[in-house]
Amino acid sequence: SSLGPVRPPPPRTPPQPAQPPPAHLPGAMLSRGPLAAHTAAARIALRAARGSPLAARVAARDFWNVSLPVLGGPGGAHTTKYNIVRPGKDGVEWDDFLLALPERDHLASFSKEVPLFIRYLKVVTDKENRNEAFMAFLERAKNGLVVESDAYITAEELLAVMWKNGYSESERNAIQFTFPGDYKFHYPELSVMFDLPEEDTYKYCMRTRIESSHIGELDWSKVKRQGFVRDHWLMFGVGLVIFKYFPFFNYYFGVKVFGTSMWCYTMWTGLNRFISKTCRRNEYMAAQKTAQEVMDGEDALVTSMRRFANDAKCVEYLGTFKEDTEAKVAQYRGALAARMKDELSERALKQLQAIAAFEAGMGAAMQELVVREAAASFKDQFPGDKRMQEAAFSAAVKSLGGAQLAVGDDPVASHFESAFKSLQGVDLSKTKGNEKGTLAERVAAAQQAKDAEFKNTFMVTAAEAQEVRSLAAKAKSGEGYDFSKLPAEAAERLDGLYTSINAKVGYAMPDLKMTPIPKTPDEAANKYIEEVNARLAAAQAQLRHARLSAFVSAF
Repeated sequence: SSLGPVRPPPPRTPPQPAQPPPAHLPGAMLSRGPLAAHTAAARIALRAARGSPLAARVAARDFWNVSLPVLGGPGGAHTTKYNIVRPGKDGVEWDDFLLALPERDHLASFSKEVPLFIRYLKVVTDKENRNEAFMAFLERAKNGLVVESDAYITAEELLAVMWKNGYSESERNAIQFTFPGDYKFHYPELSVMFDLPEEDTYKYCMRTRIESSHIGELDWSKVKRQGFVRDHWLMFGVGLVIFKYFPFFNYYFGVKVFGTSMWCYTMWTGLNRFISKTCRRNEYMAAQKTAQEVMDGEDALVTSMRRFANDAKCVEYLGTFKEDTEAKVAQYRGALAARMKDELSERALKQLQAIAAFEAGMGAAMQELVVREAAASFKDQFPGDKRMQEAAFSAAVKSLGGAQLAVGDDPVASHFESAFKSLQGVDLSKTKGNEKGTLAERVAAAQQAKDAEFKNTFMVTAAEAQEVRSLAAKAKSGEGYDFSKLPAEAAERLDGLYTSINAKVGYAMPDLKMTPIPKTPDEAANKYIEEVNARLAAAQAQLRHARLSAFVSAF
């Protein structure tokens, strides 16, 4: 898109985007850039602007009529020579551009953040196939777009000149709906957006500002008079030459009085600039600190108020509190019973699986035990049995001679055969075990050891039952039990027996821990919490008493 040979609008002429461009308007251009570029740019840039930090900086915060120095600067308020107040800035002088007619290097510059404009420009350059121009501008504005602060036109002025140059309503709406009304288009932005020379856009922006008699920022170091010390002492020299021709003006007055006065005036001028600059800077920093504290306080108040946003619903919740609590308690009890049932079934299944695995291990170990014990009995019998030694010697000789050995000729085979036959028809449960006896006695000893291990692992022993009965007798109180009479060691032992015996028989004990409520800084609430904790402790003690009573009654 191109602005063409732009004819600027009259000063303060309001834009009329709804009316068609008149045919008789001087300088009006009918040629326009692509319509789709600006329309699509408006839609995409508007979405991005909602989350952009620029939108947050446009509007000043104003909570509870607290004045925030968001427009102030380190120089405070500055009154120009036209009695117009502007924000004071270090190294900046305000003047009327129409009267001053400043040069380009006289203008004050600043670094401008343009995230919204870059998003809009990306869509426009993509539609117009000007990616090189976009990349060049992006590289230039990567660390901030450095521009002269007052070389710009406003969004309304841009809409007006677009209307005069024949742009359609959709193209003007793309600008109007994307950028805020007070957005300032500086000349580098206009140059890259409309593909115009930057020098032309700068001249047009400055002409617009000058015609509106704009009071803008000038670089004080470029426009101020240099050498105030030189001027002071030049005044002293000229004054001294003039005063010496007047009567009653002697050496003492010229050198001592007038000279000292000029020196004091020079020092006062320099110190006044330094002190005023320091005071304005400190005042600005203090104002910014106060503003930050005010905003932090507002945020804290809003955060605190949000905590009570739903307090109005408390009465509604209390109206149905009883019904909701009863329903949820019933659901809780059902869920608790279902969980206890599942835990009990799972624990019993695991216990049965452990028993089956133990029995399977016993069967495999029995086979290995028979072979091992038969070999052990042969090793014990062979050194003292001469008949077995002679049979072994004769069997070895026959084997060396190549003769076929019968079963009775080999003492090892015959011993194992007789040992296995000795186990047939033997009731190992009634046989007395002996680790040094016959094979049946040895297997019976191993079998009885396994049985004892099985009983200790999966069955309640007589010693444990007797210990439970003795502890129950100590806690007997009338027809019931009072376990508080037991000493600490006896009570701990009873709890241990309760846990170990239930684990042996595969019973899952439900874990119903009642954790006390921690106290709060509120003393009135602590009284209620103490009462609730006391009831929790009583309920826990009652549950323990019922468990232990049912446990000892089984013995």
